[in-house]
Amino acid sequence: MTNIDLDILTGRPVVNGKSSISGYSGKAIKPIALRFIAELAKCKELKSVQLSGIGGIETWQDALEFILLGCRNVQVTTAVMQYGYRIVEDLISGISHFMDERGVNKLDELVGLALNNIVPAEELDRSFKIIPRIDEDKCVGCGRCYVSCFDGAHQAIVWDSETRKPRILEDHCVGCHLCLNVCPVYDCITPGKVVFKEGRANNRTEEDIVQQVVYQ
Repeated sequence: MTNIDLDILTGRPVVNGKSSISGYSGKAIKPIALRFIAELAKCKELKSVQLSGIGGIETWQDALEFILLGCRNVQVTTAVMQYGYRIVEDLISGISHFMDERGVNKLDELVGLALNNIVPAEELDRSFKIIPRIDEDKCVGCGRCYVSCFDGAHQAIVWDSETRKPRILEDHCVGCHLCLNVCPVYDCITPGKVVFKEGRANNRTEEDIVQQVVYQ
């Protein structure tokens, strides 16, 4: 159920004053679909079962993500309704270019390639944190990073009301990167200094960590 009509107090779409529970599809269900595909692919009892990916596939990147998590084919419905069958040509073309750029000869080589990097939360490396860096030249002074950090995180950003510029308090920052995600300006807040927890560096350098971390 997507929403409720506040005038006639029923769900939408409304059919003769009534509504009903229905299905849900499209881009919004992709995160859920990827989660379940990853869990199915890691299930030992299902090792012999081939998986088919479905749920929010609109671009070749979407299709490839399902393949990297173990799917041997993908299904597309909602995107075809929106854009027509020619979207399939885009899926094929995009994945083909991706394979050419990386020297991949067969699609089979990509199936399940990302699975080993999906681990339980308790197995994530928590020996370091990455302090965000704020580019004052790009900052527009909107204050979203400050408000989000103060009200929803760790009060690790102070706000200069005169210059309308935020500043990160490294001692308070836990590296959650909420500020990076709410900032409306591209590349204004980026991953910055790597701080290792005491005695847990294990001879790794800041460059080693930054190269391994992918930000969206």
